[in-house]
Amino acid sequence: MFLYHMVIHNNNGENISPQRVLKEGLNHKTATRWYSRGANFFPQLTKRFRPVNLPKWIDFKVAFGADLEPYEIPYFRFPVSSDKILVFNFDISSDLLAHIELVEGLPSKEDLMKEYWESMTTLAEYLKHKPFNNPEVYIFEPVPPNLIVYIR
Repeated sequence: MFLYHMVIHNNNGENISPQRVLKEGLNHKTATRWYSRGANFFPQLTKRFRPVNLPKWIDFKVAFGADLEPYEIPYFRFPVSSDKILVFNFDISSDLLAHIELVEGLPSKEDLMKEYWESMTTLAEYLKHKPFNNPEVYIFEPVPPNLIVYIR
């Protein structure tokens, strides 16, 4: 199975070249910032509602997003080579973002953050059961450059 990562300009104007990713690998410093980061919208709530028994490697400061299918060209393709990949419900991330945009009529940020953590599942479990339609895939360790193919 392969995962995919889009190649676009980062929001802060920084352009991380495909050559850099192919040389250094894919990690939170070389990844495209386009991907939603639901857990980082309200970091204090993320920490407050984080389940107590989670392994330390589940750290959103080092995580980066991926897709289960290619989104649009250009993109990076790489095999699943780690068990440190988790999936969350993207719809909950969207509702958390809506709080930042001051949309009314949503559940509280606290309730949404609890739901966000409850939606967490491994990639393998997500693929078996597909408990929600819009996956938000996070990789919590670098992808080595020798596994990455640049598709343009």
